[in-house]
Amino acid sequence: MHHVITVYNYMFHYMEGVMRALAKKKTQWKEGLFFTVKLARQKLSKSYAEVTPTTGMLLISASILDPFRKLRWFRKWEKGMDINPEDETSYTTQYQEAFMK
Repeated sequence: MHHVITVYNYMFHYMEGVMRALAKKKTQWKEGLFFTVKLARQKLSKSYAEVTPTTGMLLISASILDPFRKLRWFRKWEKGMDINPEDETSYTTQYQEAFMK
């Protein structure tokens, strides 16, 4: 269960990379592939949006309890988005506080 967040993030990242690579291509099969990946990303986004707060906290807790991940995964994620993990509005801080409660 502690891999779910990671798998979602990798799938989003991969699909975005494919879409960037295909965005300006004009051959028919590449345009078709771009459209297909775009639809798949929309479906993945819809699925991800259906995660409830309870389910989300369960996935976050599973990641924090993983001895190889703990909060490091969230800090790495925030670093990629140029967010300071020490900021009280950061995901790392919010998830840590929710976990401790």
